[in-house]
Amino acid sequence: MPELPEVETIMSLVKRRLTNKKIIKTKVLNAKLRWPIETRKLRNLENETIKSVSRRGKYILLEFEIEKAILIIHLGMTGVISFTNQEEYKRHKHDHLLLFFDSFIFIFNDVRKFGSIHITQDLSEMFLIKNLGIEPLSKKFDGKYLLQLSKNKSCSIKEFIMNQKIVVGIGNIYATEALFLSKIHPSMQAKRLNLSKSKSLVSNIKFILQKAIKLGGTTIKDYVNAEGKPGYFTQELNIYQKKNCPIHKNNAVRNIKISGRSSFFCDICQKK
Repeated sequence: MPELPEVETIMSLVKRRLTNKKIIKTKVLNAKLRWPIETRKLRNLENETIKSVSRRGKYILLEFEIEKAILIIHLGMTGVISFTNQEEYKRHKHDHLLLFFDSFIFIFNDVRKFGSIHITQDLSEMFLIKNLGIEPLSKKFDGKYLLQLSKNKSCSIKEFIMNQKIVVGIGNIYATEALFLSKIHPSMQAKRLNLSKSKSLVSNIKFILQKAIKLGGTTIKDYVNAEGKPGYFTQELNIYQKKNCPIHKNNAVRNIKISGRSSFFCDICQKK
């Protein structure tokens, strides 16, 4: 599933292509996504200009010049954004939405249909956005913030930092990598976090995410960006899906399930 680095990478490419561009026509090929595409609302965006493209958590936001119109794109598990010249477009089985511009087409394709397309006039009241936690690369996300919210939390520290109501965009791979660098066992109870460990964890979360963004995200299976390229952070993974610890090279990496997700760790580096 695309997480913050992947969405940030795609958003940056979309931003370069769509900022200050006018939508000439919209076409819904298949409205069936996690929530049905609202075809009539989309038509209201025809002949309107996109004034900005940004990201909130794992959502890509297209804001229009008309007052309070925002198109929200969620990639879900297999959502792919791509662009093609109008004369070269050939419909693919899982294409759901086309946005026509002067000389090219924006395509949203989603094989498993867990993605979604929404239009809102108020982000603060939008049900997918309003309860999101803070951005992990913001100044507000620091050791004190994480420590304060971790008090009395009996869930694992990995579940805690992956909770989108606490902080957004930290997926399974990035949580695993940050915990390894911080020498924190993934199943440690969040309430056992102290200020020193909290500061270390926040620092490593920021480091991992920034590095992943620089390398275009992580491709384990299906992910490609809007140019069809994979993410190269895969080559920088320390512990995720590794056989041996990169520090204790003779020690096998352990893998336990936490909330149904594979959690790789070194039992020497990350003592519980």
